[in-house]
Amino acid sequence: MAGSASQEEAQSLHDWYRSAAADDVVWVVDGPEELDTVRRRMLERLQREAFGTTEAFGAPGQHGRTVRMRILFSAAAAVLLTLVGVAYFRHTHRPPMAPAPVLASDVLPGGNKATLILGSGQAVTLDSTDKGLLATQGGITVQQSGKGQLVYGGVSDGSVMAYNTILTPNGGTYTVRLSDGSRVWLNAGSSLKYPVRFTGGPRVVDLTGEAYFEVAPAAGSFSVRCLGQTVEVLGTHFNVNAYTNEAYIRTTLLEGKVRVKNPAGSAVLEPGEQSRVGANGDVHIARGIDTAEVMAWKNGMFQFDDADIGTVMRQIGRWYDVDVVYQGRLPDDHFRGKIPRNVNASQALQILATGGIDFTIQGKKIYLK
Repeated sequence: MAGSASQEEAQSLHDWYRSAAADDVVWVVDGPEELDTVRRRMLERLQREAFGTTEAFGAPGQHGRTVRMRILFSAAAAVLLTLVGVAYFRHTHRPPMAPAPVLASDVLPGGNKATLILGSGQAVTLDSTDKGLLATQGGITVQQSGKGQLVYGGVSDGSVMAYNTILTPNGGTYTVRLSDGSRVWLNAGSSLKYPVRFTGGPRVVDLTGEAYFEVAPAAGSFSVRCLGQTVEVLGTHFNVNAYTNEAYIRTTLLEGKVRVKNPAGSAVLEPGEQSRVGANGDVHIARGIDTAEVMAWKNGMFQFDDADIGTVMRQIGRWYDVDVVYQGRLPDDHFRGKIPRNVNASQALQILATGGIDFTIQGKKIYLK
């Protein structure tokens, strides 16, 4: 713990830890000033384990160990997790996280950025700083609020219907308030096509990627089309994950009721349920979904609950706009924990280091081995 171990000694400790299946070990930390106390407690725990007690770890050799972690306040905590791998930090008052240092081989987190394609085909760059009127289309105004949000308003002049498309790149998020008052949060690498005004009939939008919807009650049904699937709603809160590199289209209902349908079948969701549609089009329903995990991205967090490395790295890759390169056969560990999305990539990747996976950042690529 003092940093005096040789490389061989550190590897021996690491191999010993990897041979055990860790149960939860909770170390309560009320601030960075208590880290020395926690380090001492952890060292004492490791010493007890080394001399034959088993209260911290289960039977050696158990397959598929889950690594638990939560980075909450500093790079020092992240390093401590890397060294020991069994600590789950909880800060009851949670002070603001200090900005992570910018390293030559690091990647900054994403933020509010997008591109708006107007009905005329004109492309407008959006970010979180500018605000004011962007365009007027058929009497409908488009304004940027300056908080990463696009707002539609005004009264239609009855001219020909126009459609807009908003695209978030990898590393970008944005919020849209549609002309009917519905609000849509777009995750990284997503797009939404929608009419600048709704006419009182069915309200239909087209989605790729991931978005969370809070649909305003209004005349006409509301439908989201994505990858051959349609989600029909009447006034509800739900999340749709429809990335092309995921195995399923996942629709998760938080409030209200929705119908998920495609040519192969349909199903009605209740709150707390999630539909999963695979390549064959079959609609499967999962119940008792942890909606906090589903909505973590909207709330500025990564949250993993028994996630494999592919699931973890697809989210990391989209948010930091990086390519992931796998070198050799990686452990089949599953990961559990929460990480703020406003930290640099190197800090977010500490969750992998606790599982014995080494990473290297080179430009816009992350190498894992």
